Amino acid sequence: MFKGCEDAIMALARLSTMVNGTLDLAEVLDNAMKSVEELMDAEASSIFEVDYEQDELFFRLARGNCGNKAREIRLFMGEGIAGWVALNRKPLLVADVDTDKRFSPRTDEYTGFKTRSMACVPIIHKVRLIGVLEVLNKRGGPFDERDLTILTIVSNQIGIAMENARLYQRLQEKFVLTADELREMQQKLIQSERLASLGRLSYAIAHEVRNPVMSIGGFARRCKQNFSPENPDHKYLDIIIKETARLEKMVRDVENYTKVRLSEFRPINLKELIEDVLEEWRQNRSRSDIEVHLELPGEEVFLAGDVWLLSLALKNLFLNAEEAMVNGGTLSFSAHPQGKQIIFKIADTGSGIPPEDLPQIFDPFFASKPRCSGLGLTIVHRIVSEHKGEISVKSTPGEGTEFQISLPLYPDDIQLSELEGAR
Repeated sequence: MFKGCEDAIMALARLSTMVNGTLDLAEVLDNAMKSVEELMDAEASSIFEVDYEQDELFFRLARGNCGNKAREIRLFMGEGIAGWVALNRKPLLVADVDTDKRFSPRTDEYTGFKTRSMACVPIIHKVRLIGVLEVLNKRGGPFDERDLTILTIVSNQIGIAMENARLYQRLQEKFVLTADELREMQQKLIQSERLASLGRLSYAIAHEVRNPVMSIGGFARRCKQNFSPENPDHKYLDIIIKETARLEKMVRDVENYTKVRLSEFRPINLKELIEDVLEEWRQNRSRSDIEVHLELPGEEVFLAGDVWLLSLALKNLFLNAEEAMVNGGTLSFSAHPQGKQIIFKIADTGSGIPPEDLPQIFDPFFASKPRCSGLGLTIVHRIVSEHKGEISVKSTPGEGTEFQISLPLYPDDIQLSELEGAR
């Protein structure tokens, strides 16, 4: 007994050294699982990885006689023993798969391999599910709790290796850019710098214009009190008051844009964020000819962000959609997690945006609608950028417009543990 424990400890120590000794993921995984099979006297083993975009498991490694064919199979989350372990994030021992309803024979039928027993554990790194590790058909008898303990230790090491390899790959990708990617990054940098420069200039102008405009408006209102409605100059004072009010609003918009505070990231309940923004928008709008279609995930979803800034961005998009539907219409809003992103879509059935205007809609003071400051979408763009996200738009004149925002659930430079603790 003690000899078996000593062998297991030595094997795990060697495996740990091997896993942390190279970034060649394929070599690490193959050698690690080969050691596990020898340690447990098992016929085969597999490592699944989670594809969050498709909500599936795919074979990262499949050892054994039918390993090559097995790599062509994908499992839905919850399908089979591996899918159950992934969905529930719990380890599982199955002494006889023929008596377990959770077992799916699809892989065996496709590959010709016969699974009899299994030990299966989730691969989790820093609360994030990476995949599933399974070992098949122990020759000397059924898998036991000792095997499960060993597999859990191995899965922790493999999780670190897979995460290190992923980070290394991302680092490489950052230094290997195609010409198109380089041009796109340059355009984004140019736009960011242009927005910053225009913001500084706008604030300086607004600061100088504010007092004269307010004075003109104030004097015009006082003069109007001394004129009777029959006076022919009365209508000219109305025009002055109306236009100075528009300029005053523009000055306030500019100052609000330049004073948008730095982001304070906290965990945000997605459903509560959307419901609060929609309720405020409904209370403030004066029209009832817009129908709202809302689509949110059924489960509770949290994202990292500044709730005040994200609320401001969404309110601006709702207002933009409302202004585009002068004769009423439908506003559709959806928010769903996809992998490590949260995707927002805001669509209207309004007048649409001319193709020649699309490249400029996020620029300060560009307004396709009359009597607008042209800063609403600029503020949205700024907030999305501060949240490490992307915003895109597609529009068809006469049919409507759809904005899509992609935000990371947890930006790379934010510690997940800190956010979890702040809930």
